[in-house]
This record gives sequence, C-alpha cells and structure tokens, in this order.
Amino acid sequence: MKLKLCVTGIIRKWKAVSAIVIALQGLFPLYILSNAQETGQMQDTGIVVVMDSSKSMEDVDRNHLVFDFIKALSASMPKHYSMGFVSYQNAVCNMIPMGSSYSMIEDALAGMEYKQYGNAGAGLMEAVGSFREEEIRKRILLISDGEIMMPSEEETKESVEQFLQAAELAMQKNIVIDILNIGPCMEDGNTVYTAAQSTGGVVYELEDGEALAGFIEQYLFDVCQLNAAHVGKLGGTEGELSIRLPDCLMNRVRIFLLGRQQNENLALSCEADRIDVIKGKYFTVIELIEPHIDEVKIQMSSDEPMELNAYLTAEYAFSIETGHTYEQESQTAKIWMMVLNQKGENLLEGCLKDGGVTVYLDGTNQDYHIVDNRICLEMRCESDTSAELSMSFDGLYANYYGDTGATERILVPVIEEEPPKTDWFFWSVIIGFVVLLAVIFTISLRIRKKRTVKKKMIDESRTLPRESSIHKDEFCGKIQVYVIHNKEEIDYPPESINLFARCSREMITLEWILDACNLPLSLKGAEKVIIKPGDDRSLIIKNSGGATALMGREFLEKGRSYHLYYHEKVTFIFDEEETEIEVHYKDLRPNEK
Repeated sequence: MKLKLCVTGIIRKWKAVSAIVIALQGLFPLYILSNAQETGQMQDTGIVVVMDSSKSMEDVDRNHLVFDFIKALSASMPKHYSMGFVSYQNAVCNMIPMGSSYSMIEDALAGMEYKQYGNAGAGLMEAVGSFREEEIRKRILLISDGEIMMPSEEETKESVEQFLQAAELAMQKNIVIDILNIGPCMEDGNTVYTAAQSTGGVVYELEDGEALAGFIEQYLFDVCQLNAAHVGKLGGTEGELSIRLPDCLMNRVRIFLLGRQQNENLALSCEADRIDVIKGKYFTVIELIEPHIDEVKIQMSSDEPMELNAYLTAEYAFSIETGHTYEQESQTAKIWMMVLNQKGENLLEGCLKDGGVTVYLDGTNQDYHIVDNRICLEMRCESDTSAELSMSFDGLYANYYGDTGATERILVPVIEEEPPKTDWFFWSVIIGFVVLLAVIFTISLRIRKKRTVKKKMIDESRTLPRESSIHKDEFCGKIQVYVIHNKEEIDYPPESINLFARCSREMITLEWILDACNLPLSLKGAEKVIIKPGDDRSLIIKNSGGATALMGREFLEKGRSYHLYYHEKVTFIFDEEETEIEVHYKDLRPNEK
C-alpha cells in the first residue's frame, strides 16, 4: 500500500493509547532480545538518560528545553540502541525501562514539572540497575545543574553516599557515566561530577537550556556515533529541500532536521509504506518505512529565520546467500555472495554496487568483483573444505542489521573414469580396410601364380656323374656382384670375377666370391651357398644356408639345385645382416678369355 503525505500547519506526532502502552510493556524484553539477534555486526548499546527534575533546574532551563533534548534523542536512536529514562526529585519519580518507544518517553515527560529537591543518589542507582546483559556497551547521561540537595543535611548525606555507591557499581559493570551540566559548574557543595571521572565519562558544560539546540548534533554524532550523511540546509523564513535517497531497498530511512524551528508550516512529499513525523522545538524527524521512490521533498516556513541542518540515515535488514562453482582443471572454487533484504531484493543493485562492502575469507580481507549483482571471489582447494565468509559495511550513512557471516561447504567432485566407448566407425573403417587388403592380396596371389615361370630343377642323381666328368676348370663366364643394400649404408661399386680365368676348383661358395671381389661383408650363411659348373655352360646353385634366394620373382627352395644361365641373376637377402646382394652371370667377351 502506498501512502503520500503532505502536511501543512498541523504536524502528526506519534501517540500511543495508554492501554496499548501497558500491554506492550511486557514485550520489551522480547523486543530487546530480537533486536540483539538481528543486529549482527552492530554492537547493541544501551543509554539511560537520568534527568534532575528538581526545582533548581528551573533556574537554568526556564523553557524546558531539556525535555525537548530527551525527546530528540529518543526519536533519533538507531535500531541497535536501547534507551531508558529515569527522573528524580526527592526520590525517583519516573522510570521508563530500556528499549522503550518514543511515545512512552514523550508521555512520561508530558506531565513533568521541575519541583522538590534532587536525590541524585536514588536516580543514579536506579539507572545503573536498568541495564540488561544483551547491551554490550552501556552509557548513562546524567542531566543536572550539578548539585545533590535534599530537605535535610542527613538526607543529603545519605543521597551522596548512595550516589558514590552507584558510581562504584557502574565502574564495576563497565558503565560509562557522562554528565551534562546545565548552568555554571558548582565548585563547592555536594556535586555529581565525580561519577564521570571514576567511570571514564565526560562532563559537558552548557550555559543554559538554550545551548541544547546545538548540543544535540554533537551528542548524536560524537557519542552515539550515528551513521548519517549531511544532505542540505534550510535557512531564512522559507526553505525547500529535495533529498535523493541512495536506493529504495532500505527498511527504514530517517531524515533529521536539527536546529531552531516552528511546530507548523511543514510540507512533505514522498511515497512509502508508512510515513511518520516527530517534531520538537529544535528537531524534526521524518521517518519512512519501505520507501517507494528515491526522492523526498521538504518545504518549511517560519515567522523567524531558520538555521536547520538536514541529515539522512537508513537501516537495512539483510541476509547473505552464498554458492559456488568448481573448476576441475584449475582446482579453483568460484564463490559468489548475494546480500538480500527482507523482501529478497538484492542490495548490490542499490548503493552497494559501487562499493561499501569489505569481504573476508577465513578472516583475511579479499579482493572481489561484482558480476551480475553478485560478489565473486576465488579460492583454490584440492579437496573438500569449508569457506568461512564474512563481510562488513562502511556505514557512511546507514546501519546494516543481519548475520554478517556465512559458511560455504565446497565439495570437490570425484571424477569417475568411464569405460572407453567403442568407436564403431573407427573399427568399421579398420575392418573394411583389412578386408580390402585381403581381397587385394588374394587377387594378386592368383595373378602371380598364373604368371610364375617354373624354373628347371636339377636332379642331382643325374647331374653328379655329368658334373664329376667335367674337369675342374670348366667354369665358364664371369660373375658380377652388386651390393644393393647393407646395414652400414655403404655404397660399394659393382665387382666382377672371371670364373673362366680364376676358378680352377670343382665348386665355389658365395663367401669365396665376396672375398675374391674384396667385399668386406661377413654374411652368416654365405659359406653354405654352393656354386658348381653345370651343363650348357650353366652354373648350378644350391642354397643350404639361412639366406633367402630369389631368381627373378621365384623363391629358390633351400637344399635344392637350380641352373643359372647366361644373363640371369640370383638375389640373396640376409635378413639378420640387413644385406641384399645380386649375383649376375654373364658370358665373356673375346678379349676377356
């Protein structure tokens, strides 16, 4: 629901029906506890304002501006501050518990008058006992003209002793006591100043109640450390101010107008779920709950010149959402963080997109990037681990309430080796290729058989008598030896041997031929290649060694004899020595005989 407020003349104030106030009093402890849980990084602080409302105060505060000052404090306190109120005369005459609303404090001040004496001992003791354990920081602000005075000397002495006891107790509980002295400081008599000195507090001196108009800013920003940004001024008898909000993602935004002003003639234009205005003599607080637009326009007029400073403060309730992805190759977890308000809106889309967030990983400040409205950082990890994440905010103008820490559990995925997939295309190509080779080999083998020229085989039983009858020098022709390939890759020139002229033995071997040709080749099995003279001027070759012999394309069977005629050749292949030799048998020219 959108509300638009335009106020002229009569200003609406927060008022609570007394019955509702009484009903809510029992809920204060619950409110304080919930406030402490939501605060997160903000330290819960408790402030008790102790007011001297004796008759002597009227001399220094004729216009009751102390009342206005206390209401200004109550209306300006941030969410993590709890405020209580104690006033005393002859005894404690009013006590508002910690965490009370502005309405309760306003109602308590409404019917109050300066009268009777000042029992500061009873008032301070009541204030010291007002704090609760959830308040981490504790402070008391005692507003007085400085004197402890009761109707009789005995009662005065009793009040002074109680005051000293309360100050001692405050020191033990780490409660700081500040004294706001209205009027001249008293040099003699029973005074309250020692309480500040013993607890580490400060004594503020103001001439009279009129000086409180400027002191409210000092106390809010210096003591309460209110996060607020100065957004403008209003001066003269008429003024207009346009304030641009950083975004519309906050839960609550407040604008403080501090300085002398009138209680009427204020016009306000803005949109929010709820709009409230609290106004006093020296302050105005404009509060927007869940603003809808980022602009607030203020118009004011006054019979007397105004001197107003405008301040902006905001409150964000947030939660942190985290996640990550993991890169197996680099063993790096890419962690992301989102900061969400209660509606699930991303605060990184608002003023935080330009910075203002400090990120810590395992307690160490981290560099990060904002990508797709997410805080992104990296963490190297080789096994499952937990990343302890936290963040803080610069708080230039706002307070952030929520749990600032988060734990991201990083699980490193286990890569299971998948069984290799059968590449059927690859194997089909291989099988097809093998089948094709088999077909080609079969066809070539058949063609080769058809073209094979059968060599004449020598029957040694018939040739031995012929050979034995031939004279041992009946070798004819010559042999030329060609070394086609050898292990050492040496290029040997062709060598020739005249069998007719040099061979006078019944048989020779391939080993003898290599030696006669001066070829330094030691070939295992060359001595078992036997060469004899045959009929028709042929050579009879018998291979009984490990060499492979080919005549043309025909393999010569081992242990069998073959004829080698003029202008034919035999190829010997020695696999172990990686050597290939060709032996050519040729006729002699006339001049060679």
